[in-house]
Amino acid sequence: MVKNLLTIGIGCIVGWLMAGCDTPGRRLRSAAQATGNPEMCRVAEHYADDPLRAQAATFLIENLRGHYTRTFDLVERKTGEKTDYSLFRKEITARNYRAWLDSLGLAVRYRTENDEEAMTADYLIRNIDLAFEARERYPWARHYSDSVFMRYVLPYRIDTEELTDWRTFFRTRYEPMIDTMAGRKDIRGVARLIIRDVRKWFGFHPEALMLKPAFTPEEAMACGRGECNSAADIFVLALRAMGIAATKDMIPVWGTSDGGHVEAVYFDELGNPVLLDTGEWLAAGPPRIYRMEFDRSAEAARRFGQPYFRAVTGEYVATSNPRVAFDSVAGPDERAALAVFSNERWRPAVWAERREGKVALFREIGRGILYLPVLTDGRSVRPAGRPFRLDPRSNLQYHEPNLDRLVTIDLTPLIREAERDTLNPNHYYVAYWTGRDWRECGHPIVRRSGGPEDGLTYSVAGVPDGAIYGLFDKRTGRTYHRRIFRNGRGTARRF
Repeated sequence: MVKNLLTIGIGCIVGWLMAGCDTPGRRLRSAAQATGNPEMCRVAEHYADDPLRAQAATFLIENLRGHYTRTFDLVERKTGEKTDYSLFRKEITARNYRAWLDSLGLAVRYRTENDEEAMTADYLIRNIDLAFEARERYPWARHYSDSVFMRYVLPYRIDTEELTDWRTFFRTRYEPMIDTMAGRKDIRGVARLIIRDVRKWFGFHPEALMLKPAFTPEEAMACGRGECNSAADIFVLALRAMGIAATKDMIPVWGTSDGGHVEAVYFDELGNPVLLDTGEWLAAGPPRIYRMEFDRSAEAARRFGQPYFRAVTGEYVATSNPRVAFDSVAGPDERAALAVFSNERWRPAVWAERREGKVALFREIGRGILYLPVLTDGRSVRPAGRPFRLDPRSNLQYHEPNLDRLVTIDLTPLIREAERDTLNPNHYYVAYWTGRDWRECGHPIVRRSGGPEDGLTYSVAGVPDGAIYGLFDKRTGRTYHRRIFRNGRGTARRF
């Protein structure tokens, strides 16, 4: 009995010791070998005696696959030789860059580098060491849990940007500023200092040259302008360099406006997200908000078609999980989705989680938005149900034309104030959504004088009640002010 107990005890000790050897060094070596990149084995050797950094290296190496750089080189048109010339200058814009290329005899040659193949040991080790150094060096950075640090400080990239020594670039810039800053040196205080500074030298511009997904910090400072995605990248890199957890939150398409948006977000001491623009842009109605993650998720790939997305809509706005009836079954290459009206067309915004015949379940979608059930193969959109507005209480308020009840709608609230006295009603017509397409109501828009104080008013009669409507320009076929509307007790109300 004693011998058996002794054997069991020794076995447990050996097993415990072996388990200790397995974690984290053995896992790191296994992850490195799986990449087929010898450089990653060098990383494993480098951190063989450092369990904490070995765990961080494992996290990065296990998620290398699927990450890549999308950039370009400028080459001589005649020889194809690479040049050092940079297009990222204040005088070069999206409108005139081709003329610059022609005058210089240069051409753009795109290239893609996969991280799993191209990553070097030196780059990854430096990134890991600088991330840990920031955590240990800056008091505000010590508040984060290991999980938040791993996901939002440690990663060497955000999206598909070109990899540079951005941590050193921003540390060199912001350490002196923080040393002399007034006020509390906590996460929020340091973040605000960085945000204010970046906004001084980099901002949004509609003609910014965007030949690649994002700028390097040096390029951003040289040209000083970009769009929302590139601006978010710069904010995130600057914050991470100073030990502040940050990433990007994305709205692929708005529910009550055109286009979409990308916003940088950082995390406070409790891990709560803080938007740079204080959330004011959420008034445009996001159907779904995604957070950019570094680690892959099979569920995200299944649900959203993107393995690095995580739905966080509920962190900002009220959401619902509606079951929606479709009037037809999806084809073999189609998916059920809810579309919103954006940029003059119905654009898929949220994909179904599950289908049961002609009923589809949707999860975590924003309220106060008009949705149209559609079937899509990724290229075309086929209307497949009644449009509805998901109201603040999660009720589905359906909109379909009642041809037996014709009403008059006051269109005046739709008209821009600057055009109230000059808009020519003969240039426009009102149409309603039939369930498959837009149909002109057939009655002219009437302009009347509303009195000396009220100015001119605009209205249309003989419109089927209960539908959704558009005020279309006869000359261009586009909707006025690019939005559609409903009948709110005789008055037009935008969706």
